[in-house]
Amino acid sequence: MTVESLLAEPVLRGRLLGGKAGLRRTVSWCLPLAELPRGPGSGHRPSGAAGDDLAGIAVYAAAAQLVAAPDPRLLLAGFAQRGAAAVLARARAATEPDLAPLMRAADSAGLPLVRLAPEADYHAIGRLVAVKAIADSAHVLEYSVRVHRTLGEVFASGSGLPALARSMATLSGGAVLITDQHGELLARAERDRAASDEEWRGLAHAVHRRAAEGATAEPEPRGSGRHHVAARDLAVDAPWGERLHVVRAPVSVAGEPYGTVAVVEPALPPDAHDLAQHRVIVEQGAPLVASEILRQRSVTEAEERSRDDFVDTLVHGRFTDPHALQARSRHHRFDMESRHAVFVVPVPSADAARAQALQRSVAAARGKGFTMAALMGQLIVVVAEFAAEADAPSDARAERDALRRFGRQLHRLVADRTGGAAQVAHGRVAQGAAGVAASFREARTALELSRRVRVPEVCGYDELRVFAAVEEAAASPQGRAFAREVLEPLRRADGQTGNLEEVVLAYIAESGNLNAAARRLRLHRNTMLYKLERASRALQMDVRSSETQFTVWLAHRIQTLDDSLRALRAELSPPA
Repeated sequence: MTVESLLAEPVLRGRLLGGKAGLRRTVSWCLPLAELPRGPGSGHRPSGAAGDDLAGIAVYAAAAQLVAAPDPRLLLAGFAQRGAAAVLARARAATEPDLAPLMRAADSAGLPLVRLAPEADYHAIGRLVAVKAIADSAHVLEYSVRVHRTLGEVFASGSGLPALARSMATLSGGAVLITDQHGELLARAERDRAASDEEWRGLAHAVHRRAAEGATAEPEPRGSGRHHVAARDLAVDAPWGERLHVVRAPVSVAGEPYGTVAVVEPALPPDAHDLAQHRVIVEQGAPLVASEILRQRSVTEAEERSRDDFVDTLVHGRFTDPHALQARSRHHRFDMESRHAVFVVPVPSADAARAQALQRSVAAARGKGFTMAALMGQLIVVVAEFAAEADAPSDARAERDALRRFGRQLHRLVADRTGGAAQVAHGRVAQGAAGVAASFREARTALELSRRVRVPEVCGYDELRVFAAVEEAAASPQGRAFAREVLEPLRRADGQTGNLEEVVLAYIAESGNLNAAARRLRLHRNTMLYKLERASRALQMDVRSSETQFTVWLAHRIQTLDDSLRALRAELSPPA
């Protein structure tokens, strides 16, 4: 109940003397001046120390008592600062004091000053304020119950957030937006307002930003009589250029923010009665929206647990659309803006229970940030976050050191639990979901190469620099043809003399040292010479020349990498 509506009563009608600017103040009770809680300076608080201990209170006093105050302006200013709704001054029949100083003080403080007739005693005025306040509360409560029943029936039907938004739009006559805690639009219902989907999403983000700023178009009136008012008024600039009035209520469960319910006013400026109703609608709708979001999250979590393929989908880049990627990433707390690397660890043949126990142990490992692990066939795949410090630039050497440390940690963990040798391979650190897919591809390539060439127990893709350099050649028809043309004559000429390709590669590995190559292959020196001669004739080039050695070495590297990539092509899809 506002002061303006109270003054519509016959006993108070036409009796406003000053303070017209405060007619929108809310009245909930009436107290005589003698029973007011005492504030500093006889009801006055210093500037900047405003309180609300008189919020919603209409102060009843004798006019003579107010006029007799040492400083009427200071007295009324103190009442206004403490949140009083109005001052009701009762005149005596015999004498009529000069109320001009009080009128000027009321105008200055913006506090309504009402002159009461002599017969308007405190009991009559107090009873009038109480009856109207109770009637107003009862009306609000009745409307709240009706709104809650309507929305509760929609919620019970299980129709979801769009149905709740449509019901609130029907009750309010305006557009309704339901967003998540990040401002993403979950559901909407519009009435007589044509806008594109992109514009509605822009409006939802604008409402989210304004709410985060804590700015309100109109402060909530003091003394509303409600201990917690969730609804707030916002003035928002719409993407289509219109300035809108929005009534917004937060959606939360146990203090955790889940989103927002907002009603866009259909008319500007909005009607005060409509605003009051729309506040009730969003306040009653917010708990039901929270319950529906909680139910949907529970279903999503159950689906994720039963599916358990987020890491698999992430490393293979198999998301259907960006929205699915964002939703599932938020659920698994995967930061798409951060930098991650992928580690792969082959597990020995074992029963499913032992493999899953090993996967859980690996998932408990902690690097510099968040980690996830999943069992994919005979591989444990670990996605580890390697985010730089907030104020530190990205350092490639520091990243490589962190990768090696985490890789050694995984190696020790797996080796201890399997009781045998373990191989860990990893890709490079990259950003976002596409970076995870690229890092997984590199990790799988490194693991496949580890089965063909000698590598450390913890091996990264960037450590196999030669293979990384010739990867493009290995993937091209020209590169594969070059390797085939160089190596095929050696393989055809093997005959009964053994593997000539192995002999030439050992000779190259020992930098052309004949005796060292013979010892490596456990051959006699003369046998080694004979095989090198046969290799030179097959290649039609002198194996002892550095150019021939480089040609064979490069062809072998391209062939090895091509064999590894061919083994992975059926498993890997290109990074998104």
